[in-house]
Amino acid sequence: MKRIFDPNAAWPHQQKLFREFVFACRFGLVGVAATAVHMLAVWLLIDGASVPLLLANLIAFLMAFGISFSGNYFWTFGSPGRPKSAMRRFFLIASGAFSINTVLLALLAKNQWLAPALAAVLAATVIPAFTYIASRVWGFKAGLRAD
Repeated sequence: MKRIFDPNAAWPHQQKLFREFVFACRFGLVGVAATAVHMLAVWLLIDGASVPLLLANLIAFLMAFGISFSGNYFWTFGSPGRPKSAMRRFFLIASGAFSINTVLLALLAKNQWLAPALAAVLAATVIPAFTYIASRVWGFKAGLRAD
């Protein structure tokens, strides 16, 4: 008699899902570390060195980018492809995410669709998901032609 459901047939799919879950968790941990660096750097640059807000934010973004790229390239995705190409692609993703986040927050704040804190939380959940997907399918994809 033939089985309707073969539990062994589902196993490869479960392994893929678990592997994707591990990638996502690592990506999230690297993101938390990069965000902490960004926030600390902005605070120190503004309060400690009297650097103007936008310049402090740009410097902090670049510092956090270094943490984020290194962590994701070496740990999350296991050094896929050439680092220079991956860095360029990830910089485009991170810069795009930063821009989208800024525009989204500005629109939500200007139109008062959500309270500022809730708008920030919404952006903080939507943008990383976009960044993860873009990083997974393009930014850190091994075997892509050099940029």
